[in-house]
Amino acid sequence: MTDKPVLFIDLLNLFCRSFSSLPLTNDDGLHVGGVFGSLNALQSYIKRFQPSECIIAWEGLNSGERRRKKLREYKEGRKFTSMKRGFETSDGDEKEAFSRQLELLRNAMDQLPMKQVAVKYLEADDAIAYLARKVIKQKSIIVTTDKDYLQLIDENISVFRPVKTKENPLGELIDLEWMYSKENIHPYNYALLKAIVGDKSDNIAGIRGVGEKTARKEIHLLWAKENFDIDDLFDWLRSRKEDKYQKYLDNEDLVRLNYKVVQLLELEISLIAIDSLQNSYISDTPKFNSYQFRLKLMSEDINPTNIDSWLANFSILNTNPVV
Repeated sequence: MTDKPVLFIDLLNLFCRSFSSLPLTNDDGLHVGGVFGSLNALQSYIKRFQPSECIIAWEGLNSGERRRKKLREYKEGRKFTSMKRGFETSDGDEKEAFSRQLELLRNAMDQLPMKQVAVKYLEADDAIAYLARKVIKQKSIIVTTDKDYLQLIDENISVFRPVKTKENPLGELIDLEWMYSKENIHPYNYALLKAIVGDKSDNIAGIRGVGEKTARKEIHLLWAKENFDIDDLFDWLRSRKEDKYQKYLDNEDLVRLNYKVVQLLELEISLIAIDSLQNSYISDTPKFNSYQFRLKLMSEDINPTNIDSWLANFSILNTNPVV
């Protein structure tokens, strides 16, 4: 087994951030910040972490349907990821640019030496959670800004959040020690916290009037350096005599439902989905076609000045001759 990590990329998460934040255009004035930013970031992660392989996870067809069967409001009303600065465009133009660049990114990714997985009814975090915990079972790094992934952190799995801070200008690599010292919570218990407070980004309502600060302060169980499930949480709450814990007990049904939606540790997915995910990972034998990769980008007049550096970093993953 190699000492090099496996790198997991939630690519739609990466693309959406690039699309909304990079006001780059080609010579025809078309916005290309989404695809350029995604590929530029991707090659930089490969250079930084020197992985043994890179696995790209996409959202599967009807990916939110499985959770919406549990919680109808799940991701309802989610707003389109628009360009935040640098452009004055209509919603229609932005949506066209989003679709055009996402299709180009998919085509470009097919020329790179990375495995790609997308399974019907599974979201990217489902696919990554299952592969990292059940299939790979070795040192892994998940690249994403989505905090839902924090619950997966253990001795083998870390999360890299590419968000610049004064303390970490190149992003934060979050491991067990980071979770204990900064979040003051065992990673497995992070899903319990989210079930209590909800998640506005996914339209999951929490207990009214209870935020993360309150929940962390009042529920000492979350501090323990061991994992607890939803039954453990309510057994602990029932053992408390203080009035302040009654609000949690009054909302038990809500919290239990939320937990089923947010937790990634024991996924309720079909055997068909599991077989499809495993076969997708095992059977995908990516090849590196640098010539076709350049052509795909040139079709949108994208010609990075550091393209040779990009290709050199992508080739870190390649075990076959470059075409």
